[in-house]
Amino acid sequence: MANSDSSTGVPAQRLAFGRRLRALRTRAGLTQTAVAAAAGMDRSFYAEVEAAIHSVSVDRIPALARALGVEPYELFQHTPAEPTGD
Repeated sequence: MANSDSSTGVPAQRLAFGRRLRALRTRAGLTQTAVAAAAGMDRSFYAEVEAAIHSVSVDRIPALARALGVEPYELFQHTPAEPTGD
């Protein structure tokens, strides 16, 4: 995996994390508003995390995982059905 997206300069890890959040949220049939509320976050901030504009602190990982109904480690796993951006 590259260190950043060459066209945007966004760290590749941030892009992958945002894509993973979106995939998990979609799989769960949840809106950004629902996930953000359940995780104790502002919806606009959550949307920007999915869009790789912002990253989250490690302190928010457990709340995001609970909101999405997964274990924290699952937020970092790539599945073959998800685009990698490579």
